[in-house]
Formats: sequence, C-alpha cells, structure tokens
Amino acid sequence: MPASSPTGNTPYPTGGYGGSGHITTNGNKWAITYTPYAQSGLCKSREEIVADIKKIHDLGFTTIRAYSTECNVFEWVVPECQKYGIKIIYGIFLEANGKGCFSEHADQQLQEIKNKAPKDSVAMVVVGNECMFNGNCQPQQLASYIDHVRQELYAAGFPRTIAITTSEPVGTWQEKGAALCDHIDVTACNVQPYFTDSITADMAGDFAVTQLKLAAEVCPGPSNNGSYILEIGWPSQGSPNGQAVPGVNQQKTAIHSIMDKVGDHCAVYSFNDDSWKPAGPHGVEQHFGCTDALASY
Repeated sequence: MPASSPTGNTPYPTGGYGGSGHITTNGNKWAITYTPYAQSGLCKSREEIVADIKKIHDLGFTTIRAYSTECNVFEWVVPECQKYGIKIIYGIFLEANGKGCFSEHADQQLQEIKNKAPKDSVAMVVVGNECMFNGNCQPQQLASYIDHVRQELYAAGFPRTIAITTSEPVGTWQEKGAALCDHIDVTACNVQPYFTDSITADMAGDFAVTQLKLAAEVCPGPSNNGSYILEIGWPSQGSPNGQAVPGVNQQKTAIHSIMDKVGDHCAVYSFNDDSWKPAGPHGVEQHFGCTDALASY
C-alpha cells in the first residue's frame, strides 16, 4: 500500500462511493487519462486505440479517464476497455462560445453516455474539466447542470452509487467551490506539481497529498464519500519553472513519487504526449505523456 494510505479521518475514499464497486484499484494503481487523439490532433485509428488500451491494461491500470465522448469513445475505446475489465471515468466537456452548461454540445455528450455507456463500465461521471477556472462556467450554473446530469442518468437506470462530480484546480475549489458542495457526490481536483515553482520532482507526491487535503476541506460532505485527483503528472520536456525542472529522469522521479503517495486515488496525466496542443509558456504542455515512466514502476 502507498505511504499515504487512509487512516482515521483523512479525506480519501474509505467507503461511500469508493466502496461501491465502480472504483476499483490494483494495488496503488487506479486511473490514467486517455484522449484518443493522434499527434496530428485527428482521431486515432481503431488499431491505435486497440494497442493503447492493451498497453494501459498491461501497465496495471483498472480505469481510464475520458474527457469527452469524441473520437469514437463508444465505438472503439469502450469495447476495448470492456475486453480487459477496464472502467471509464466519463466526461462531459464544457467549453466557451455557447458550448457550456445546458448547451446542445453538452447535452449531446450526456445523451451519448445515457444511450451508449454500458452501466457496468462507469467508474464516475465528471461534468466539466476546469470549467470554472477557465471562466466557461459560473458556479451556480455548473451546480444546476451537475444536478441535471445526475437526474438524467438516474432516470436512464444508471446506479445511484455512481459518483457525479466536476474537477477543478485546488485554488478554484477554494475560491468558488463552496457553491457546489450540495451538488457533487465526491471531491475531484486537478493537481499539477510542476506549475508550483518551489516543487522539485521528488516532492510531487507529498505536494499531491497536501493539495488533495486542501481541496477536500472545501466540501466535507462529498469529501467524506471520497476525494480524488483526476489529473496529475510531470512533463518530460520544456523549460524549468523555478525548482520544477522537466525532463525524462525528472518525470520518472515525479511519477513514482505520485504513485507511491496518491496512486490509488489519482488519474495519472497522461497516456500520450499531445503534440497538437499549444506549447504553453514553459513549452511543456505537449510533453506529459508518461507511459515510459510508468513502465519502470
């Protein structure tokens, strides 16, 4: 078990939604984020997806996090996951420009989950990813849409033991999250240690523990059901951010530290590098693929 195994009143899943059977772990491995995009930004082929899901299984993960339903998630990704008993954290991606809460864009994703997701495949449903942080959702609006998603899924026969939530950076939870406390089932946050300039690679796991506790304090009720990090990693290339230095060896150190400390309640970011993304201010955004670092864990 990882060094941070739950004891006493620590805000980690010790029952509730964590004990429902939807959240399953393999030692201290749980989830990895997976987007079925090729490096060009186009959708991956079926053959590529088949190979990817097998690799995720071989790495020992029980679950993937999908951010949306695009690029043949239900046609190719889900069937391959079912072959290996891999569960899916389904996402409804909320964007700007009329693609936010209650939009046709959002409701189409909800309908796809309702109509196409095998009910035994669902680990969790995440409504929005950093939507408040990016200014694409107002807290009350997001709260209402989370309730709407829950009602729709329950009406479609999905088990009430499936947690419905959203995921935001810890600072956003602290600033705006209180409005969501009566609307989420569990706490879920995104933690990226590299972007805190005082954190070295070997400190990543301890930083994750501290950040998760801070997020959990915002909504004690949902956090008592379970607290999760749904995105955490370390870049393999780019420029230093203070003491946070990207690199292949640093990524390996950081990922191993993360897995040791929070592996059984985090989604590691990410399966692939993402060459289609903008490089970002430190040139790291394309370089979070971490399967090589995980292969030696």
